[in-house]
Amino acid sequence: MRVQRQVSIAVPIPPSLPPQAVIATLQTVSPVIRNLGTLSRFEETQAGGEPVATDQFFYGVGNVGNSPGGTPPAVSSYQIYELITLAPGLTKEVTYPAYFQRVPEGLRVRANGAAGITGWCEFTVRARGSHAGSPEGSGSQSGSTPSTGMSGDVGGYELYESLVVEANSLLMPFVVQTMTYAHRGLCDKVLQEAAVSYAASLGFDEHTKTMGNS
Repeated sequence: MRVQRQVSIAVPIPPSLPPQAVIATLQTVSPVIRNLGTLSRFEETQAGGEPVATDQFFYGVGNVGNSPGGTPPAVSSYQIYELITLAPGLTKEVTYPAYFQRVPEGLRVRANGAAGITGWCEFTVRARGSHAGSPEGSGSQSGSTPSTGMSGDVGGYELYESLVVEANSLLMPFVVQTMTYAHRGLCDKVLQEAAVSYAASLGFDEHTKTMGNS
């Protein structure tokens, strides 16, 4: 039997790192792929968003949401290759498609993973505490409030990931544990890359000047 579980991850953004810089890093897409712990390689494909054209998770027909001008952003597709450890010293490469849509508040991702595991992820930059009353995982729903306004909230900002995973019920405990750990690390590394890019834009060579005030 297939079941779904929701996982929420929130990582504070250092005060010295502008939220817009994090959004820009997310929307280059590659940091979200590159920082998967088991990644072997990846490549963009020509499939685009056609395979997920009916998935209401993405802005599209019947789900325009807060897309600029009511025009749904394009969905790009990638083929992901991961090395999975089967036993000590024994690995196997698995491959699966993943789909990415740049949205005003961040990035939406669907991955049709190995072993029938499907994941829907929404990465959002938002003011800390702005969604305190929202149910866990609600960030994955269409129409979430964008947090791109840089008006200096006293609580600062955070990188929030809402992850919905669907898999066989027997696999789910392992899947949730593994993905929670992996995606927490992924969010940390995306922030590190954003800090490096922002520091470079200011003419610094080291990201420590950006991250030092966290």
